[in-house]
Amino acid sequence: MLTEDDDLIRAQDIPERMQLATSALSPSSTLSIHKALTENDLDDAAGWVITRLSSRKERDFFRGDGQYHSFLPQLVEAITCALRYIFVQDFEVPYIWMHKRDYISYFDPENPKLQIDLLSLDDLWRIYTVGQKYRSLLERRSALDALYSRLGVSDEYFDNEVRKRIETAEMAADATEWLGMKYRDQKKTRFEM
Repeated sequence: MLTEDDDLIRAQDIPERMQLATSALSPSSTLSIHKALTENDLDDAAGWVITRLSSRKERDFFRGDGQYHSFLPQLVEAITCALRYIFVQDFEVPYIWMHKRDYISYFDPENPKLQIDLLSLDDLWRIYTVGQKYRSLLERRSALDALYSRLGVSDEYFDNEVRKRIETAEMAADATEWLGMKYRDQKKTRFEM
């Protein structure tokens, strides 16, 4: 017997594992019914994800004396491609690893024997996990901005300090709670109207 959720899964044509992983971000309690990342979000997402990958990536790519420091732009491009495949095109990590590996590796046109795997399978899974956190951050920021605009207040401290420093979903949740507590009276008044 198929349930309504099963019909939605089939209609969306997105792997069920990916839908269930983000179901907390969606209006449905069991399914992910969310908007995909846009191409504009991918650059920000890549910058956010790359700093949270691993200490080995930091050592090899970010440090001036790192083994692959000269390939840092290619790493950023590979991470952007991986994020696009996972969060825009809804490909799963094993599919990307098997069928899209050319986009996450570096090949030197002048030296065909030189191939550098910019991302490993473990890195792809980490990108998937950290990318989910970034998507959660975007959702929380959006909810925070909606609350701020519904309150109809102008808070210089919030605009100049708080909003610019939100880097995690937890920080966005804390800022939402702070805003709700600070403008509790305006919130009540708007609700009563």
